Amino acid sequence: MSFFDGFLPAWWDFLTFGLRLPSLLMGLLAWAAVGWFLGPWSEEKFLGTTSGYISWMVEMFDKMFMQVSARTCVLFLVASLVLSALAGLLITAGLPSEPIYHLGRGLVIVVLLIFGFQLPRIVINRMWDNRIARFEDQLLDALSFMSNGLKSGLSLIQCMDMVREELPAPVSDEFKLVLGEQRLGVPLEDALLNLERRIDTEDVQILVTSINILRQSGGNLSETFDTIGFTIRERQKVQGRIKTLTAQGVAQGFIIVVLPFVLGAVLYTMDQELISRMWTTALGWGMLAAMVTLQAIGALLMRKIVQIEV
Repeated sequence: MSFFDGFLPAWWDFLTFGLRLPSLLMGLLAWAAVGWFLGPWSEEKFLGTTSGYISWMVEMFDKMFMQVSARTCVLFLVASLVLSALAGLLITAGLPSEPIYHLGRGLVIVVLLIFGFQLPRIVINRMWDNRIARFEDQLLDALSFMSNGLKSGLSLIQCMDMVREELPAPVSDEFKLVLGEQRLGVPLEDALLNLERRIDTEDVQILVTSINILRQSGGNLSETFDTIGFTIRERQKVQGRIKTLTAQGVAQGFIIVVLPFVLGAVLYTMDQELISRMWTTALGWGMLAAMVTLQAIGALLMRKIVQIEV
């Protein structure tokens, strides 16, 4: 008995693989020839279908000051789809060759392909959220720098240039872009509004609005920066307390969502014939669909409960 019996299909057995190697190579060559002739047409269709998605990816990378071409984004998306399909084939490799199992295999692969299509969006949004979090943490230091600089007699532009030189990315990148736009002739108010559009957070909105109003009507910018910094610190303290208080709810929600799948795996290990009725009968498929639907509704409700806006 092969090591892979019961885990991978028979054609992955080393001996079988060796015997079928010539036919496998011929098949690969045939697919390579098809790809050679249909590749440009397929690439054009794929780009036409996902042009908005690719444009969004390029725009997000540009906002994070990362030079990533559209072709690289396409390769990232294609690799995600291919890996998702391979993961689906690997997960369902041990299923018997019966119609009901083919249906289950197809559903698993389709779900993983949808996940693979959305994976770049998830990764990029996560990268952007991390950048925003770092920017908000560094914004306190930037406000302190500018407040002290104004008290020592520097102008606002000089204070912003000091922030650009002394602080790390991403706050230095954003202030560098603001100063670059200002030096190219864009009014400082408009450059700050562009910053607000890129970093769409409440703290940046307060900062930009305060600067633009005080530059027009007059006022003490140094005291305003100190007040904004104090407000941001207090809000972060409240957010930390809320995260601590809601951590138990988050853990409970995670356990409730994962528990049925863990129990299913345990029952499959104990009695495969009994648990297999869940995906070999119409009643079992109905129960699985109801379970997944109720789990999704419960997860959304618990997520809504534990999310508290400050």
